[in-house]
Amino acid sequence: MDQSYARGKLMLASFLTLVASGVGFATRTAASPAWEREFGISGVQFGAILGAGFLGFGLMIFFGGILVEKFGYKSLLGLAFLLHLGSAGMLFAANSMFAGWNEADPTTATEKVFNLLFWSAFAFSICQGLYEAVINPLIAQLYPDNQTHYLNILHAGWPAGMIIGGLFAAGFMGNTPFITEIPWAVAMSFFVVFVVAYGVLAFPEKFPETVGESSSDFGVLFSCFASAPFILLLVLHGLIGYMELGVDSWMTKLMENLIPNAVLVLVYTSALMFVLRFFAGPIVHKINPIGLLFGSSIIACGGLIWLSQDIDSLVMIFVAATFYSLGKAFLWPTMLGVAGERYPQSGSIAMGALGAVGMITIGQVGGPIIGTQQGYHMSQKLEEASADTFARYTDAEETKAWGYAYRAVDGAKLGIANKVAEMTDEAEISKVFADNEVLSDEDKATLQEHLEEDVEIVQDANLAGSRLALKDTAMIPAAMAIGFLILVIYFKSIGGYRVISLAEALGQAEAPSGSGTSADAPAEGQSAES
Repeated sequence: MDQSYARGKLMLASFLTLVASGVGFATRTAASPAWEREFGISGVQFGAILGAGFLGFGLMIFFGGILVEKFGYKSLLGLAFLLHLGSAGMLFAANSMFAGWNEADPTTATEKVFNLLFWSAFAFSICQGLYEAVINPLIAQLYPDNQTHYLNILHAGWPAGMIIGGLFAAGFMGNTPFITEIPWAVAMSFFVVFVVAYGVLAFPEKFPETVGESSSDFGVLFSCFASAPFILLLVLHGLIGYMELGVDSWMTKLMENLIPNAVLVLVYTSALMFVLRFFAGPIVHKINPIGLLFGSSIIACGGLIWLSQDIDSLVMIFVAATFYSLGKAFLWPTMLGVAGERYPQSGSIAMGALGAVGMITIGQVGGPIIGTQQGYHMSQKLEEASADTFARYTDAEETKAWGYAYRAVDGAKLGIANKVAEMTDEAEISKVFADNEVLSDEDKATLQEHLEEDVEIVQDANLAGSRLALKDTAMIPAAMAIGFLILVIYFKSIGGYRVISLAEALGQAEAPSGSGTSADAPAEGQSAES
């Protein structure tokens, strides 16, 4: 490694990009109560906004990988820096624009502000994709002898950001903030502090050349796609994204009626991930990466099933969350480490492809499906508990999505029920209703009249829906375990898992067509294991 590169500074700057992303992610997951009250954003719309926070990530992490190989690390990092600041600006515009839209046409105001929030999340996700396209191959290149370990350390930045963002959200966002509720746009823009910090650290420094910049054959970067094990890795990483980030996206909302400040569950699981990822190196040395991924999938499946049970004890909720965190902690960065170790000739392309599949899956499949499942189960439980409450709180039109058909609970009505649940002062309750600009006066009068009989029923249905959604999601790590078991058997059949050097991989990739060598076949004179 050329020691002219400031590895420590570049590592810290890369770490801070993930901190910024984690802070933005955590505060966005805590925005639901404010958006329900102020804009009437429904659960389905909230799920779509969360999904937008991954869609751009998934697209850009792959195409960004190609751009990184063409234009270099620093150029793409600079573009992400500017776009991230623009994303914060869109958040600050939402309230004033909604006020104007609501005055002009109240029937379309919610849909318009939903679109604004959707595209703000999408812009944020573009930045995240550019970051990942840059920092994963950069750190693998800076630390070639211990990639999996340093990639796990790098990705401790994500839970670190969620810890910081989650604590900030617990103090200043939601229905029961520990300190005081501040404007949600201010809270959600807190990530800008870390954006500026990484910019100050990174931009004065010299970056190494990418594999694409230093190679005469740009096409060799895409050789990973000729490998059958890599295709299976892509499928498995999509499932990892569905489970890990899908559950994290909904953790605060799914637990909001279970504990006093639900964002603390996200903070706690993130803290465990942060610590565990720093110790990934010794664990990987004792258990090869594929074995670690297989074991983690089984533990994560058990953790989700446990969290979905009817747990009344706060202590046991955190014990179950601990078990789940042990399962999910190593999955994402270890997969990137496997891509770097097995396909070094593919530079950022292999890592970008994994990240793209993971993010697109959660953005367009995982997040929306979990939201739909939660809404469906909540609606079913609410109708079972009280037909009258069901009629008052659900939309008149049926929602159809992902094979489910149900009358969804109105987001604004649910937001009010959650807000007033712990209130006893009639004046305070009346003020919550008076401040709501989304519901009609008739709806507000009806809800307030039946508030005493409805609130507990609505909250119980919300909790039941959340638990059942987690139980449904447990099928995903179960499928992952099967896939990783296939890879364990595959590597055992060819002699075991080992790291491939860049020189060795390039020699294989440049073998004449029809020679029989590939990225997963042994080079001449080596043992038959890949």
